[in-house]
Amino acid sequence: MHAERLLKPGLTAVLKNLPTVISAPREFAMLLRLTEARSGARVCDPQRVEVFGYRKLLLATAMLCALIATAIAADENTRAKSEDARNKTALQVVDLRGRIVCLPEAMHELYGIDLPTNHQHIWGFKSTDGTFYSLLRTKLSEALFVDEQVRKKELILKGHVLPKTQIFEMTDMKSVRHGVIYDLYYYCDVCSIKTLSPGPCMCCQGPVKLVEKRPE
Repeated sequence: MHAERLLKPGLTAVLKNLPTVISAPREFAMLLRLTEARSGARVCDPQRVEVFGYRKLLLATAMLCALIATAIAADENTRAKSEDARNKTALQVVDLRGRIVCLPEAMHELYGIDLPTNHQHIWGFKSTDGTFYSLLRTKLSEALFVDEQVRKKELILKGHVLPKTQIFEMTDMKSVRHGVIYDLYYYCDVCSIKTLSPGPCMCCQGPVKLVEKRPE
């Protein structure tokens, strides 16, 4: 129905001018070439356009159907992209409070899952209500994976729980110490730049330091 609403004004104009296009060899030939370009099929020899007779109407109808199908496909593609964009912007922002944990170790402690001696750490997040989340590794969440100082802290992570998953996309973080919430970030003394990335500095490429600052 959405496609029909978009196409109706265009179809009205095409149908209104169709007799003129069919009766004019040059315009009709151009329409044939356009249809061939869209469909990849050879419709006819443009030099024979003047002797078509009733076949002009059949060919014009076929071309019109091909153009309608192309327009509908383009509209459906646009709608799909628009829906994806709406889903992305509709993700609810949540705050999770808890600690970074190694998921295999946590599952071993809770459920007795077999744990190899030299296992690889798979970092996740355990919230204060006991829920476990897998962490999506991005530029903003890199510190959770590489900085042991951050992993030792009680954290409040802001971000999105992706639909139909327990995967968390972090967009900001704070720390909690003795019940007090602190801003947590990396700072470059040379450039006076704050960032969530553990470095190097995006400006001077020098080292950055982890800062835990109580909000004023």
